[in-house]
Amino acid sequence: MHNNHIRVSARGLVWRDDELLVAQDTKPTEEEPFYYPLGGGVEFGEHSENALRREFGEELGVTLKNVTYRETYEGLFTFDGNPAHELWRVYEAEIVESWPYERDEFSGYEAEFNEEIECFWKRPAEFSEEKVTFYPEQLVSDL
Repeated sequence: MHNNHIRVSARGLVWRDDELLVAQDTKPTEEEPFYYPLGGGVEFGEHSENALRREFGEELGVTLKNVTYRETYEGLFTFDGNPAHELWRVYEAEIVESWPYERDEFSGYEAEFNEEIECFWKRPAEFSEEKVTFYPEQLVSDL
């Protein structure tokens, strides 16, 4: 599925003390997992902050508060053999509900791909060690 458009996604940095809420996934061709901040695609006509709030609602059933814009990152990469181009609009945010903070790991749901999202709390130091991959990679040094 090769397409020539730039995908814009909104991502949220949610902290629990010194740990960041991240989702885990595995590339189709690799066994090692990678991690990324939760969020998702921005739809045409939708502001990225609203997209972030919508995605957290859809995937985790939670509400965000204290959402503040932080940075935009750009990535050109290959995924599953196809070239991809993404802009990541990154926000700091807090979750209103307390349950995510009380669990060390839990699952969300991605309706678009009909799959569970495995969520964990990780210290950013784990991403700067080469064993653990985090996207967008440029964000690691800013954490």
